[in-house]
Amino acid sequence: MEPDSRRFLLQRARAVIAARINRQPPPQQSAPAEVKQTRCGLFVSLHTREFPGSEAQLRGCIGHLHPRSNLEREIDLVAEQAAFADHRFAPLAGLEELQRTSIEISLLSPFEPVSDINEIDPGRHGLYILVGRSSGLLLPQVATQREWDRLTFLRHLCLKAGCCADCWKSPRARLYRFSAEVFDEDSPGVR
Repeated sequence: MEPDSRRFLLQRARAVIAARINRQPPPQQSAPAEVKQTRCGLFVSLHTREFPGSEAQLRGCIGHLHPRSNLEREIDLVAEQAAFADHRFAPLAGLEELQRTSIEISLLSPFEPVSDINEIDPGRHGLYILVGRSSGLLLPQVATQREWDRLTFLRHLCLKAGCCADCWKSPRARLYRFSAEVFDEDSPGVR
C-alpha cells in the first residue's frame, strides 16, 4: 500500500474514534483511489501507554478476516469496534486516553490452508484455526513481539480459540496461514 493510503487509513481511524468520543459524525474525507479499490481482511489494534516512555499495552484489537467491502468503508467500522467493542477491554474512556493510544493497522492476505506445520514461518505468517465452533486468530506480529517459535505460536493460537493447547493436532482442526501488511503511526514514511 502506498504511503498516502497508509496515512489516510491511520488518520481516518483516529478521526472516527475521536468523533465517537465527541458524539459527532466523523469528518468527511476523500480517500485515495487505492483505498477505494482495495478489498482485504483488516485488523485495527490499539496500544496505550500509561505515561510517556512506558511500554505500550494492547488496548483493543478487532478485525474482519475477509473483505466485506472496500477499505474506505471498512476502516470506520473496524476502528470504532477496536476502541469500543473489544469485550476484553472497557471502551476507550475519552480524548485523553486516545492521545496516549497508538493505532496499528494490519491488511491481511487471503488465507491459505496449512497441511504441514513446517509451512508456518512465525513472524511472517499469521494463523487462523477453526475447530468445530471454536476459532482463533493471531496476527503475524504477535509471534515476533513475543519471540515465539512455531510450536509456541500454535499453542497460543489454540488457547486463543478456547481449546486445549494442542488442538491443532486434531483431525477436526482446520489451520490457515496468512501474511499481513502492518503499519502504525510510528512507521517511517507514514507521518
